[in-house]
Amino acid sequence: MKLGLAFAGMALLGTACSSSSSPGSSVTGDGGSLADASSEDAAVGAVGDAGGDAGDGAVACNTLANTATQVTGAQVAANPPALTGGTVVDGTYSLTNLTIYTGPDGPAGATGMSQTTIEISGATIQVVTNGTPGTRTEMFTSTAGGTFTATDTCPDTSAFQGAYSATSTTFVVQFPGGTDDAGVRTVQETFTKQ
Repeated sequence: MKLGLAFAGMALLGTACSSSSSPGSSVTGDGGSLADASSEDAAVGAVGDAGGDAGDGAVACNTLANTATQVTGAQVAANPPALTGGTVVDGTYSLTNLTIYTGPDGPAGATGMSQTTIEISGATIQVVTNGTPGTRTEMFTSTAGGTFTATDTCPDTSAFQGAYSATSTTFVVQFPGGTDDAGVRTVQETFTKQ
């Protein structure tokens, strides 16, 4: 699908570390949603970390199986690379890389684990993750220059903005990950088509 109108989004894209998260961005060490939590120890799964177990009383937004392998997040003391947009291809993807860019003077090293599977169909992205909530449904709208707005349709109605790049086999998203003493953080999640 061409990300010109709407494209499946996510709180999928939502994890980052921060001691003072910006509004609409948050993450928990067990893979929280961008819009649902904040934690200095957080660092997993925007696109894939938008979910908790449906069995714990949470709403089940989809029945997608989480077939992804757990990924260890990495903080990198650098500015994030520029993303270039592209055509997002429908299909099922697994989170294969989670990087939190902390700026040139920021901390570096491993942080948190995430396990996320997403399914893209037109402008809808279904997400299942090891975070809370465990499932999520997002609608994405892209704009010029490879940027997007993602709006939850389940389990809530939160929204956030970011950047993306897409090829026939990968989908990469970046979104704000809050701030800490070193400055602004940017979360980058890479999904690979199964």
